[in-house]
Amino acid sequence: MLKAPFRPQVAGRIAFFLGPIAGAIVSVISLRRMGNPLRAKRIFLWTLLAAAILSVVITVTPDILGRVIGLGSELAFYLIFPGLQDREFTEWQTAHPELQPSNGWRALGWGLLGTLMFLVVFFAVAIPIAMIFPSAFAVAIPIALIFLSVVRCL
Repeated sequence: MLKAPFRPQVAGRIAFFLGPIAGAIVSVISLRRMGNPLRAKRIFLWTLLAAAILSVVITVTPDILGRVIGLGSELAFYLIFPGLQDREFTEWQTAHPELQPSNGWRALGWGLLGTLMFLVVFFAVAIPIAMIFPSAFAVAIPIALIFLSVVRCL
């Protein structure tokens, strides 16, 4: 028996609280469960690109503006992810009226995985930028080195 997808709003909430890649993972799981693997792959790849661009923007902007940009992007992802799968979810719901959508709390583990993936993307982008502009990121380099040593130990 097929597993039911999550409601579209779950991906938006996960994206708001845990980051864009977390919301993308929940969207990918839901879309695959609804039988749309190509759309799921596209959404995930576009989200990875958006996360890398967001990492660059947050890294090079001053602190107060970075916070505003970060909050604005979280709000944007909160609004975007449900819309990406609304049509497919409505079609799935009409085709399977006997099934209830999966509980949104079960998406929390996938969201935490997405948060870790966003941190990997962020540091993969931030470390080279910090090496190119070392004076602007004197604090970021030791933090990045600690993060890399922790990841290497895992």
